[in-house]
Amino acid sequence: MLIDVFTVFREEADANGIVFYYSGILSQNVIKTMGDSLKQKLQIQDESGARSRKVFSTFIEMIQNAMHYSPSTPDSEGAKEGSIIVGRENGKYFIICANFIEKQFVPRIREKLDPILQMSAEEIKQAYRAQLKNEQHSEDSISKGAGLGFLTLARDSIEPIEYAIRECVSTNDEDQLSCFYLKATI
Repeated sequence: MLIDVFTVFREEADANGIVFYYSGILSQNVIKTMGDSLKQKLQIQDESGARSRKVFSTFIEMIQNAMHYSPSTPDSEGAKEGSIIVGRENGKYFIICANFIEKQFVPRIREKLDPILQMSAEEIKQAYRAQLKNEQHSEDSISKGAGLGFLTLARDSIEPIEYAIRECVSTNDEDQLSCFYLKATI
């Protein structure tokens, strides 16, 4: 039975342009290995240098955020978990990352992302430059960049970034965690 499920998963992934997928424990070693694998995949697909770099940097930014800002899950002995997918559709790459977040941080994430979704490309560039010069973000104990990563993703994305925050159904700690999804298109 599991072979059949895997077969369907692989076929659906292929049919939907999935280039790379990972779900599991996150660490610097895992991220490095994933990054190396993605670079090779992009080289095999003969992707241009500039776009390949943007896909790779977006991938790293998203997975690093998942690792740094996800709470340790109770059933994984303090490890952090996340999922990431890279796909190609209509000549564009999409990167979607998912991770758990503590519900108390949901308003903070919305406060960072919602204004970015309303900005033009030029406004995003200006906000990015302003945030680079903002030394107060180093005083933020929760987010070292205080939204700089979201601005980076929005700046590099050729379509507006998208996000969703959903109730978690598979954790033992459902009352305290939500699932955060973030998508960029390169």
